[in-house]
Amino acid sequence: MIDWNSDESEILINPRCTVEDQLQYKKILGSTKYLSSHIWVSTSGSTSVKWVGLSKKAILASAQAVNFHLNSDSKDIWIHALPNFHVGGLGIWARGYLSGSLVIDFKNQPSYKWHASDFYQYLIEKKGTLTALVPTQLHDLIQLGLKSPPALRAVIIGGGSLGSDIYFKAIELGWKVLPSYGMTECASQVATAELGSWEKNECPLYKVLKHVSVDQDPTGRLRFKGESLLSLYALCVNDKIELIDPKLDGWFVSEDRGSVEGTYLTVAGRFDHMIKIGGESVELGKLEELLQKIRRESLIEFDVTLVTPKDVRLGHSIHLVVTGSIKQGEIVMNQFNNRVLPFERIRATHCVSMIPRSSLGKVLKNDLEKILKEF
Repeated sequence: MIDWNSDESEILINPRCTVEDQLQYKKILGSTKYLSSHIWVSTSGSTSVKWVGLSKKAILASAQAVNFHLNSDSKDIWIHALPNFHVGGLGIWARGYLSGSLVIDFKNQPSYKWHASDFYQYLIEKKGTLTALVPTQLHDLIQLGLKSPPALRAVIIGGGSLGSDIYFKAIELGWKVLPSYGMTECASQVATAELGSWEKNECPLYKVLKHVSVDQDPTGRLRFKGESLLSLYALCVNDKIELIDPKLDGWFVSEDRGSVEGTYLTVAGRFDHMIKIGGESVELGKLEELLQKIRRESLIEFDVTLVTPKDVRLGHSIHLVVTGSIKQGEIVMNQFNNRVLPFERIRATHCVSMIPRSSLGKVLKNDLEKILKEF
């Protein structure tokens, strides 16, 4: 549990990281003790070297705004089903602390593993009024045809884009779904659908929360200003740390494209190469780098690359493309999957005669997608 009144700083590490990585991050980030009353959170679910330093004050500012948006008070019961090392999971504890509402951790069970039916029964048993899920988790509940428990008054959906088909199926089953948009650098939610928006026969708009200002920079990127912004980035490389403040005149510029009309936000996509898989942020550049490293280590002569087709359940999935045989591709896939986190694993292999590349060796993704569509 976080001591919100303490000057001590804490590091929230994905327990799936190797023991070696966990020790390294604790050693490096622990050297920033002069940055008191902060919480360090990785920007990615993988073994990222980039960390976000959020002050406890910033996290509580975000939590206060979410509580206000949800009309949340001490009568609420949060059923917590998100990782505690993610800012979304961390935010739930902060909201409970401020409102006095009860937070019950669904994951705090022996041999915990996500099962939609178990979570559903837990919601009913504990009479949960609020919860937060990623699109994959909502998809699993809808696939089972489960109707929303009567006590549940809102479900925040974050960690990735929610497809309109899943949204409307959820509404039909009585789930009071509130799609949201946020990021680690802003200590969780920036904009969230409004209470009661599920009563309209349309996809809801994102209402900008009161603790943050949003607009566009000249390139069309969304930028943010407010109490909940990060203090610093920490870049950890080879037992060394580099602290960077990415804000300019108090504004944080994201890699997301979008627009703001009045108090409503529209998000149009990302400028960078990050995707969401089951609510987890995945950095494609690092995975492609690993793939090419495996190719070199194994003296593989055929060409390989990764593609990320959309997936109804996960948001996206990772597929391997090879110019060798399926059998050869499976060997590469097994090597790759043994070195990444579960949600980063390759889920299918495709064989092509060639992988189109530019003169500089960059994969021509659009051309490759056209080739794959022919199969």
